[in-house]
Amino acid sequence: EGGTVFLDEVSEIPIQLQVKLLRALEQREITPVGMTEPIKIDVRIIAASIRDLRKEVESGKFRDDLYYRLNVVEIDLPSLKERPDDVPILAQHFLDAFKKQMSKPIQGFTNEAMRALLQYQWKGEVRELENVIERAVIFCDEEFVGIEHFPEYMRPTEDILSISSGHGTLKDAVRSFERQ
Repeated sequence: EGGTVFLDEVSEIPIQLQVKLLRALEQREITPVGMTEPIKIDVRIIAASIRDLRKEVESGKFRDDLYYRLNVVEIDLPSLKERPDDVPILAQHFLDAFKKQMSKPIQGFTNEAMRALLQYQWKGEVRELENVIERAVIFCDEEFVGIEHFPEYMRPTEDILSISSGHGTLKDAVRSFERQ
């Protein structure tokens, strides 16, 4: 029966496998390992790549015939750093999912944490954001996720005099300083 196949980072498929994928799409059949007779398939392919597949075709890293077979409807999704308005929405979505999964009573993010999320460049795109939020939920035992729950590389460098700003009480500032 029909189904959908998701190919994530299609540009990393080796050339030999690209040939087999193209053949399967054109002939609508495959021969599974250990079988001698092909079986009919009815699938939809949704392929994604962070790379420019046109350039990959030009450089010979991706087959042009497979590119044209897959490129029926192209959706260009700007990088996360080009759409900062999506960061709070995605962060909250991931927070809601992970706090439910881990049974944590976290309410949201501190202002400082949200500023850090908005200022970060997100080279790993949405997956990196998801991982950062998962990590934060794992380490957060408070009502709000703070900057101290993020990886060190996301935290702004602060000297001892500026640590108390934005942390609320002196006790919170001391706790943040001790964690750092």
